[in-house]
Amino acid sequence: LENSEYEAEFCSLMVQTLNLILLTSVEFASMRENLKDLLNSEHKTLFIRLYKSWCHNPASTFSLCLIAEAYDHAYELVCKFAELEITVGFLVEIDKLVQLIESPIFTGLRMQLLEPTKYPSLYKCLYGLLMLLPQSDAFETLKNRLNSVATLGQVYLLVQGAKEDVCSVQSKSAINFTELAQHFLTVQKAHQSQNRHKVLSETPR
Repeated sequence: LENSEYEAEFCSLMVQTLNLILLTSVEFASMRENLKDLLNSEHKTLFIRLYKSWCHNPASTFSLCLIAEAYDHAYELVCKFAELEITVGFLVEIDKLVQLIESPIFTGLRMQLLEPTKYPSLYKCLYGLLMLLPQSDAFETLKNRLNSVATLGQVYLLVQGAKEDVCSVQSKSAINFTELAQHFLTVQKAHQSQNRHKVLSETPR
C-alpha cells in the first residue's frame, strides 16, 4: 500500500476495509491492546507500519490513533483534515467513525472523557471532528456525547486549573509524529492529484 503505483481509490477502500476488521473483529482484540502500548518497541513498530499504510484513508488513520490512545496526534490530524479537500466520501467515513465511537469497541475511550485533565487532547480531537461534520445525525450523536460530559470538564478545569498532567503517549513513546503527519499529508495530496487527473481525463472534450 505504500507503493505509489497503486490507484488511490483502491488503496483507500482497501484500508477502510482492513481498518473496520481491526476495529470490530474479536480475532484482533490482542492487536488492539498491543497498539495501546506504544512504549513497547515491537508495538511501536506495528503502529508506525500500520500508520503509513492507513494514511491512504484519513478516517482510518484517525481511528488508528484513537485505538493507540495517541490523542495529541489525533488532534493534529483533525487540524490537517482542514487543509485537505473535504469530499462527500470523507464525510460518510467520518459519519461511520462516529457510530463506531458509540460502539463497545470504544467504551474505554468514552470512559476517559470522565478524566478531562488527564486526556485534554481527546476532548480537542473529538470537538475538532464535530467542527468538520455538517449538521447531521452523526453531528447530533457526537455533540450529545460531548455535552454529557462538558460540564464535568469545566468543573475539573476550574478546580485544578489548566495545569500540565502526566506526559502523554506521544511524548513518552519517542515516535516521530511530525514525520508521520508529513507522510499523511504527502499521501493525501498524492490522492487528490490522482483523483483530479482522473476526473480531467474522463471529462469529454
